Amino acid sequence: MKITGLRIIELEASVRGNWIFVLVDTDAGISGLGEASQSGNDRLVKPALEQLGERLVGEDPTQPEVLWEKMTGAAGVFSGNSGRVGATAVSALDQAIWDLAGKALEVPVWRLLGGRHRRRVRLYANLNRGTRDRSPEGFARAALRAVEAGFRAVKCTPFDEIQYRRQDRDGVEDDLDRGIARIAATRAAIGPDVELLVDCHCRFDLPLASLAAEKVRSHRLFWFEEPLPRDQVGANAEFTSKSGLTTAGGEAFFGRREFSDYVHSRAVHIIMPDVKHAGGLTECRRIAALAQTCQIPVSPHSPAGPVSTVAGVHLAATIPNFLILEYAFGEVDWREQLIKPRESVEGGFMTVPDGPGLGIELDEAVVAAHLA
Repeated sequence: MKITGLRIIELEASVRGNWIFVLVDTDAGISGLGEASQSGNDRLVKPALEQLGERLVGEDPTQPEVLWEKMTGAAGVFSGNSGRVGATAVSALDQAIWDLAGKALEVPVWRLLGGRHRRRVRLYANLNRGTRDRSPEGFARAALRAVEAGFRAVKCTPFDEIQYRRQDRDGVEDDLDRGIARIAATRAAIGPDVELLVDCHCRFDLPLASLAAEKVRSHRLFWFEEPLPRDQVGANAEFTSKSGLTTAGGEAFFGRREFSDYVHSRAVHIIMPDVKHAGGLTECRRIAALAQTCQIPVSPHSPAGPVSTVAGVHLAATIPNFLILEYAFGEVDWREQLIKPRESVEGGFMTVPDGPGLGIELDEAVVAAHLA
């Protein structure tokens, strides 16, 4: 079996961005599916996929790690401003190649990756993309909808007004308090027994992050995600060691090299590789193994479409240091119908698929209804 080419599908998901999927075709008549959403530039990720796809034509898709090395050796893929775009393209194609390998061998991806440690994967509901009303009451309603859908862990992103490069302006503490009010409303809505996660989107400097840590302490957070810019490894390590909060981060890093500093400096308590950006299933497995050497848990980042979520489920099933997987809750009402078999979340868990490859296909009718 040889790769013959690829197809790119872009769907209108929401005002926050489209979903981009790639199908890698073969001369055996089967195709592998991957997701390339949220690269930061949808216009550029398509030619990046096409460029890498040309390098794969004629290759055997049952050798995912060999093809990963071939893709990452492509000149210019990770240079300059195209770094995240190239990383997303590699990651999507890697997902698709593992899907192809599993279909060709008629086994699920998790079996190719060495076996599953768990049959169900715990999820948390990322509320950000589904929270249109950004008032405290809007945050509370979004969280309550997720709890009513069965989730026992929810994440909010409450610090809309904080900007990293404007920490010294008048009113910044008032903006901080607006975020704290959203957190308080969310906690009140979900009650004391549901886990509450907070994502800061790298908006703080160290002094303001420390003040924020004091203000959120009473809300008993599961974690406090990326309060500081990711490249400030030392500052992140200082905050992690002194804040008294559990920290998480690394969602935009590519490969073991970028995660290595975080792991060895203990910049965060929990690392968050994304199968769409960190290098696909191939490199995310290696990143998890690196983290395991330092007893650091892995919580894959995944706030996009259902294809990357299922890829994340296969990853989560196969790594011993898995903690919890992100799920984009409430972004579009047709999400569950986009894949076959339909996406199913029960009690805040997703069952690890048993079908060949990733165990899913896109529903052509739903795709046709939402093409960008």
